[in-house]
Amino acid sequence: MQNNGYLWGAALAVLIIIVGVFTFRAYQAAAPSPTASSTSMGTTTVDLGGGNSVTLPPGVTLEQVGSTTASHTAVQPPSLMGAIVISPTLAPDVQAALRVNEQNLITQLKAAPTRLDLWLKLGVYRKMAGDYAGAQVAWQYVVSSPSNLSYVAYGNLGELNLDFLKNYPKAEADYKAAISLNPQVIDYYRELFLMYTTVYKVGTTAAADIIAQGLKANPNNPDLLQLQQQIQTKSQ
Repeated sequence: MQNNGYLWGAALAVLIIIVGVFTFRAYQAAAPSPTASSTSMGTTTVDLGGGNSVTLPPGVTLEQVGSTTASHTAVQPPSLMGAIVISPTLAPDVQAALRVNEQNLITQLKAAPTRLDLWLKLGVYRKMAGDYAGAQVAWQYVVSSPSNLSYVAYGNLGELNLDFLKNYPKAEADYKAAISLNPQVIDYYRELFLMYTTVYKVGTTAAADIIAQGLKANPNNPDLLQLQQQIQTKSQ
């Protein structure tokens, strides 16, 4: 049991480092672009180089974003008061690590309450902790005023509503908002396709329509072409 706890703690430590690296490296980029990662069934595998990789849990989305401002003052920031909600199903050492890292972020946010990059990252940790309501509050604040981080937060909200809150109309709206801001992120089209073919608007043209929209913005994308082929094969 101690070895298992150690492994959980080590895995979480690696994940926390990756979240930090990707979050803060993002603001040095010249323009929005997706991360060098592969996504399957809601999980994301990030290549660390040297034959090493780590799989992020569903709901954790790491994107590179542009270098424009990462803060705003148009909307009052959410309250940072209240207890941290962490799922009791997580191992004790994982709970402790999440609590420490979230508290560190809250300390930073108290000093700079309009830093959207910190709110985006806080939502990631809350999602990892199983605090879906808290993650939603953090990401909704990010999208409350236009910024270069809005599409990332909308994508995260889309996955949260699709996979965990089961609010399919809201998931659809969030993913479509993300696509409108950054139509080059293929994962958003894929997630909508999966939703339209399994749980929502099944039997309609919604799946075909979203793939057609994706191919219009990303001509000859092999992933989208494969999904389009699935639709055509099924209709025959």
